[in-house]
Amino acid sequence: MNAFILAAGRGERLRPLTDQCPKPLIAVDGHPVIDHTLARLRRWPMERIVVNTWHLADLLETHLARHPHWGDRIVISREEQLLETGGGLCNALPLLGEQPILAINGDILWDFNLDLLMAAFQPTIMDALLVLVANPVGKGGDFILQNETVGPLRRCQEGDRMGSMTYSGIQMIHPLALASYPVVPFSLNRFYDDCLQRERLYGLRISGDWADIGTPESLARARDRWKFPLHIAADSGN
Repeated sequence: MNAFILAAGRGERLRPLTDQCPKPLIAVDGHPVIDHTLARLRRWPMERIVVNTWHLADLLETHLARHPHWGDRIVISREEQLLETGGGLCNALPLLGEQPILAINGDILWDFNLDLLMAAFQPTIMDALLVLVANPVGKGGDFILQNETVGPLRRCQEGDRMGSMTYSGIQMIHPLALASYPVVPFSLNRFYDDCLQRERLYGLRISGDWADIGTPESLARARDRWKFPLHIAADSGN
């Protein structure tokens, strides 16, 4: 399996911190956030991990080139302009092959058993399967999951008070579902809306821990409680 880490964005909400440091290199427990994800991915036999870059690309690419475990299995997809989440993934498709892709946002911390996600993804009925988490305090949800654990999604609407959940930034996605989209700047939300029209966007609720670092407040909370997964990084692993 190949993975894709979305790491190109400017991190506007974290400025001025991100004026000199790409968001995936912001440290939590002494390690860049992207290294937390790379360490956790050692649980699975990834053939290739594609990382898209744009903002302060040289800094991020230099860091990734020195990774002690993944080495040349990390492949860079550098963007000449910021292509956003959808365009960035489409731009990287030639590097990702024809099998389902594990896509992970570069600004999150997570501890999930992704075997459950991989097993639940059914390309015959799904274009994308999103991992959902409980809504953070003070934040509304993104989607309503129409079954208890895994099932079709619908967008949250005004007035939805129960059952809403937040998209975690982790998903399985089939590259063929994106093949017709142009390599131009666009959000994956456009793709999700198209999938909803086709009834091919699904969600999965799995137990685990998760945080994002997209704002100064969420970064401070993450730094208070997250530890680097040394027990994984120390494994001989795959």
